[in-house]
Amino acid sequence: MKSAQTEQLFTLMRQAAHEFFYLCRKAFLAMMALPLPHLLVICMVIAVALMILPLALSIFIAFMIFKLIVVLLAININKNQKQARQLHQEQ
Repeated sequence: MKSAQTEQLFTLMRQAAHEFFYLCRKAFLAMMALPLPHLLVICMVIAVALMILPLALSIFIAFMIFKLIVVLLAININKNQKQARQLHQEQ
C-alpha cells in the first residue's frame, strides 16, 4: 500500500516537473522572439510591479496599525473621562 502511494506521488511529481519545464521552455522561446525594446519594457514593468506591491502592502499595514492605535487611545481616553466624572460626582 505504501509503495503504491509513493509510486503515485513520484509519478505526480514527475508530471509536475515535466509541465513546469515545458512552460519554462515555452516562455523562453516567447521571450527570444521578442525584440529587445519590448523585452526591456516588460522587464521594467515587472521590476516596477515587484517594487510597488510590497511598498503598497507595507503602507497599508502601517496605516492599519496606526488606525488601531488611534482607536485604542480614543477608547482609553473615553474610559478615563467616564471614571473621572464618576469620581467627581461621588465627591
